[in-house]
Amino acid sequence: MAMSALGIGSGIDLGEILNQLEAAEKTRLTPITMQQKAINAKISGFGKLKSALTTFNTATAKLQKKELYQSRSAVSNDNYFSVKVNSKAALGNYAVTVDQLATSHSVATSAIKDKNTQLGNDNATRTITIEQANGHKLNVTLSKDETSLESIANAINNAKVINDDGAESSSTMNATIVRSGTDGYQLVITSKETGEQQAITSISSDDDKLNHIIGFDINQASNSPMAEVAKAQDAKFSFNGIAITSASNTVKDVMDGVDITLKEVTTTSQNLTISADNEKTEEAIKEWVEAFNQLQSTISTLTKFTTEDKNSKELNNSNGPLVGDATLRNIDQSIRSIFAKGQSGEYSVLAQIGINMDKNGTLTINENELKKALNENSDAVATLFTGDGKNTGIANEVFAKVSGFIDSDGMIDSATNGLNTTLKSLDKRHEQVSNSIEQTIERYRVQFTQLDILINSLNSMSNYLTTQFDMMANLKK
Repeated sequence: MAMSALGIGSGIDLGEILNQLEAAEKTRLTPITMQQKAINAKISGFGKLKSALTTFNTATAKLQKKELYQSRSAVSNDNYFSVKVNSKAALGNYAVTVDQLATSHSVATSAIKDKNTQLGNDNATRTITIEQANGHKLNVTLSKDETSLESIANAINNAKVINDDGAESSSTMNATIVRSGTDGYQLVITSKETGEQQAITSISSDDDKLNHIIGFDINQASNSPMAEVAKAQDAKFSFNGIAITSASNTVKDVMDGVDITLKEVTTTSQNLTISADNEKTEEAIKEWVEAFNQLQSTISTLTKFTTEDKNSKELNNSNGPLVGDATLRNIDQSIRSIFAKGQSGEYSVLAQIGINMDKNGTLTINENELKKALNENSDAVATLFTGDGKNTGIANEVFAKVSGFIDSDGMIDSATNGLNTTLKSLDKRHEQVSNSIEQTIERYRVQFTQLDILINSLNSMSNYLTTQFDMMANLKK
């Protein structure tokens, strides 16, 4: 007879005994679980370390660019011209005089009462040809119903130029309808680009009727149906006494690294000052120092050590997961060694530009000293960080070293891969021990069940015999 619950047949609390045996068996998992927890903590710790190193390397990469230390700013009178400069611009003061702005060429028809009236003949099609001084030619084909001012303007604006290579490009002309007075409209055709070479030299049509309205010849401008309303001209200005002519008001590379956009004719010479702009450099260096200090904070957290509590064989729970780890220690020492060694150049160590390491291992900045170094000798600061542009220089050496740590086949991934391998082995061991415990407990359960049944049977036999003995005793009385 099977027992529905352990102990019912025997009256002994076999279920509780079995629970105690199971708890005792499960203590075999404790060392494995502790190892799993420690390794998972290390894997997480290396993840945090890699993240901090990546942030630091991103900040370091900015300091590798020599252009950072050659930033320029320009100060001028924006009413007359604006200036864009880059690292190639030579420092100094320059005189700029704007004599003439570049303009586009515009011609206009006489006033016509209705902008929608057809102005051409009855031919099915006709062509308007617009030629420019640079040799460009625009042909616009119109149907019989497209000879009004409105239609001509739309056709010119939508026309495409067929280039020598067969490719299409947008029209170089812009056409608009202007209302002149209360009852008149004029068609105005303007070259999209400025400069004398963009001038409209002629406008003609094979429609004689239309030609008497939109015809134009620059050589006979006074006798043409269309009149000039704005002449095409080049920009003329002087830069430090040198006369310069340009088809556009935006002149690139007036000198290396300097672009000027002319806005207004000057009455007197205007000053342009090009100076070093160290603000971006200083900001990038501060960002780099901050990233390094954040890395040190991460390392400090990961390696925090507290002595073991009294009467305990375990380390304090607040200890960092990578305390005593050789990989982390090697990474930290490798970076610090680059700071410690001298670079070739006028500035050989960070301390010379106001960056020092305190007793806690973090970097501090003396802003006055850093500003002074950048203002007085930004080239030497650049050399300190960039060296030969490849292998030497603090930024280049740190970037290469840290990249070796965080790359996919780097030191951190190698350490993490090793931990993951160990973790898989522990997971397998945990599963094996768990299965062994389950089998042991099941064996105990079977044995306890059999014991319960046996004791129950013996109890029943005992009760039966007792009853029989009592009956026999009563018969003898």
